[in-house]
Amino acid sequence: ADIDLRANFYKHIVLSGGTTMFRGLPSRLEKEMKNLWLNRIAKGDEKRLKKFKLNIEDPPRRNNMVFLGGSVLADIMKDQNEFWLSKKEFDEKGSERAIKEHHKNK
Repeated sequence: ADIDLRANFYKHIVLSGGTTMFRGLPSRLEKEMKNLWLNRIAKGDEKRLKKFKLNIEDPPRRNNMVFLGGSVLADIMKDQNEFWLSKKEFDEKGSERAIKEHHKNK
């Protein structure tokens, strides 16, 4: 990503999936990301830390968000045959090779 976009990425972090449900993970992630930013980007200048904008969203139902996102994508793409990889292709070629060849031909 362009270096200019990093500030926007820091402001829009969304946790999803069951492994993000550990108690205290959002606050620990925020603390560690601020510390990394302070040391790597601000070079220890704590005055710059006050201007650093970080937002970590932790929706309460995030344990199912990955599944829900996949479900929505599958529903949207259900009529797009070129999007799908057949079981036969997958079984004959293996996952990585079948996916590469499938998308190379499109």
